[in-house]
Amino acid sequence: MPVQIARHCFTVDEYYRMAEAGILSGDDHVELLEGEVVEMSPIGSRHAACVRRLDTLLNREAAQLSLVSVQSPIRLNEFSEPQPDIALLRPREDFYAEAHPTPVDVLLIIEVADTSVEYDQEVKLPLYAEAGIPQMLIVNIPADLIESYAEPVGGVYQRIAQIRRGEFVEIVGVPGVVLSVDEVLG
Repeated sequence: MPVQIARHCFTVDEYYRMAEAGILSGDDHVELLEGEVVEMSPIGSRHAACVRRLDTLLNREAAQLSLVSVQSPIRLNEFSEPQPDIALLRPREDFYAEAHPTPVDVLLIIEVADTSVEYDQEVKLPLYAEAGIPQMLIVNIPADLIESYAEPVGGVYQRIAQIRRGEFVEIVGVPGVVLSVDEVLG
């Protein structure tokens, strides 16, 4: 007879209580996804460089219309609080000091994927679509391209594109802002 294993899904509040109790520390590289505390992949030098390039480019191109958030939490729902590499947020005077941004605050999510391409495509992408995030980009370092997912309907992105070197990706939530794939990938 197979053994039944009971699983407990943690809420965001329980996740923070674990940190307060010292179960999780500031050195733990984790995020909460669908009630599970998930260890994040180590950040390699290509990944880190790409995040820095994106931060620079977006602060130059979109800072007047949005707030650039780097590797900071987004509270998607009661059970998920990922820390995307980059998020473009609706500007707020308090810079989200009172509470982490929620899906209505997010214009764009970018995940830079070096070793985590499948994870970002199979786990994070559906979470962002279900939350109604208007656009998600996956900077697919191994494939040397950017995957764009936009227009979520019923938890599925309707507009999907692969943008290659020499091309540009339009940021749906920030009119007039486009990114060069060459600049992003370096």
